[in-house]
Amino acid sequence: EDLCVFEYGEMRTQGPTSVDRHAADWVSAGTPTKDLQVTALTGSTRMFSSSTPAEQLTSGALEIEAQIKAVGDAVRNLKSQDEVDKEAVSEKVAELKTLKTSFEAAAGRPFDVQKKKKPQQQSQNGGKQKKGKGGDAAGAAAVENELITPRAEDYSKWYQDVVYASDLVDQSPVRGCMVIKPWGMAVWDSLRCELDESIKATGAQNAYFPLFIPLSFLSKEAEHVEGFAKECAVVTHHRLTKDPDSANGGLIADPAAKLEEPLVVRPTSETVIWHMFGKWIKTYRELPLKLNQWANVVRWELRTRPFLRSAEFLWQEGHTAHATKDEATSCAKEMLDVYADVCEKVLAVPVVKGVKSPSERFAGADETYTIEALMQNGWALQSGTSHFLGQNFAKAFDVTFQDAQGQRSLVWATSWGVSTRLIGALVMTHSDDKGLVLPPPVAPVQVVIVPILGKKAEENALVNDCVDGVLAALKLAKVRVKVDDRDFMRPGAKYFEWERKGVPLRIEVGPRDVASGLAVMKPRVSTKEGSLDAEKEPLPLDPALLVPAVQAELEKIHSCLLASAQSRLSENTKRVDSFAEMAASFQRADARKNGDGSLVEVEEEEDSGGGSGGSIDDLGFFLVPWKCDAGNEDAIKEATRATVRCYPLDLQHEAEGKACFYSGEPATHMAIFARAF
Repeated sequence: EDLCVFEYGEMRTQGPTSVDRHAADWVSAGTPTKDLQVTALTGSTRMFSSSTPAEQLTSGALEIEAQIKAVGDAVRNLKSQDEVDKEAVSEKVAELKTLKTSFEAAAGRPFDVQKKKKPQQQSQNGGKQKKGKGGDAAGAAAVENELITPRAEDYSKWYQDVVYASDLVDQSPVRGCMVIKPWGMAVWDSLRCELDESIKATGAQNAYFPLFIPLSFLSKEAEHVEGFAKECAVVTHHRLTKDPDSANGGLIADPAAKLEEPLVVRPTSETVIWHMFGKWIKTYRELPLKLNQWANVVRWELRTRPFLRSAEFLWQEGHTAHATKDEATSCAKEMLDVYADVCEKVLAVPVVKGVKSPSERFAGADETYTIEALMQNGWALQSGTSHFLGQNFAKAFDVTFQDAQGQRSLVWATSWGVSTRLIGALVMTHSDDKGLVLPPPVAPVQVVIVPILGKKAEENALVNDCVDGVLAALKLAKVRVKVDDRDFMRPGAKYFEWERKGVPLRIEVGPRDVASGLAVMKPRVSTKEGSLDAEKEPLPLDPALLVPAVQAELEKIHSCLLASAQSRLSENTKRVDSFAEMAASFQRADARKNGDGSLVEVEEEEDSGGGSGGSIDDLGFFLVPWKCDAGNEDAIKEATRATVRCYPLDLQHEAEGKACFYSGEPATHMAIFARAF
């Protein structure tokens, strides 16, 4: 008998004769009902009819299938070694996932769908699997989890799976670096445009400075060079030559081309910018001088993770010079507000604004201001910093100005920056086990339209005309919209792909929709209070009604994402008065993870967000009265791997009259402790 599966994860079954409305479209398009059997298969994402054999693959899909087999064999070979190279295995597994994503695009189904058949769960209703609204949700989850590790199982692995499966990044041939793919770059471009506008509104101008910095420049500010010395990449030669000892034409650095002074590949630009400030600033009339640079930087990290920590990353760095200390301090705080505002309004990520402890300050700064975000697993992520540099760099580079009274004085300085790490914050704040979730302001595609075509040419023409009208109306309203009219993929596979890539809103248009004047839209996340799963809603096709309805839905999606993240932050900021109470919470989290109460090895956990287990109920932000003490800070980190994330700016008045939760001495600050990426 012919088999047809409609709308992956979306079939509504209310009785033996009830089928999804698009199934009815397909039937009405000319398929004899006596030849049609509509069946929901648990875990299946296939959509095919008798005219398309189940295993009929294109040549491209067959080629990718062969590559998957070869890489799979390589993974098994690596795992069979006496000493397993975990990093090599991880790289191959990531390559495998990328290939499986490519296979799905070519074949219209996940690669693993027939490889893993799971037995139907027995329930109390006679062994039949219960279905709720929206169809076979259990089957959908089973397939999704074959591609993306559930958060509750292994949060670190889940994060890696999401950033690769959603097409944000790919493996780089250069160890420790990442390739940002077009989808990921489009997210960064949207964020960059919004942030660039906010930065310019403060009076800063964009400029660009060299990638290479003379080694002697870094040496001028002792504390600064000490902070970056271990992370610097250094250029020592300016030419290559053939290796005389190589039999196959290898290359070496030409001994005759050694540089007179080594050049450091930019880890940050304070030194080269302050060299130029020394040339440009002469009198108070040149002040304040505010410059911003969009660039890449290199910091030689040993343990890397896409967006969160890599040897090379993209960022903006602002540098300013001022006539007074108060003016410089105000600038540093103003930029912190800019960052917090952009995180909330653009990324739907709420943050805590605070000051770093002396141990956590930027190298060469008098004060470091920070925004700290709370991820879904209860770990903190430093998401942006703004530094009051005092006169340290002015002294190092002899940058003075003549004031209105004719006296010469050193200038005061700030620097501030955010990076592609914000994409990591976005992923870990909003995404789920289905894949990426994108707030509408940064989504490369805010709305995807999927035409549901049948077999009658005249009906399909009406559908396509309707879709063209919807597309034009949304584009005119400045909505980023795409029509997925790929004829080699079935609707279910398209839904699966766009959900995984985080598109905020999907619109489906079929013949019955055109006839009724009502299409269907489905948000990526639920926008209804009390509902965990997103539900389909009717959408009028009249452009005068459709455009405001779509705009309102996009705003609602952003508001719901922000509200959910704010609720998580509020509910998991815990006030404790004793170190024992905080330590007990970390021990409970680790006990869930290890099963025996022992701590995870630092090599396994540091910067990873943990492996399996652990509960946000026992993690989060711990707000405590604290006496600033570097030695005690180190002791707490050694015992719990928690660090002082910041001294919250709006809560410092609460420290008065309280005792430090660790030493019992009078508190100097209110501090937030947490584990952090």
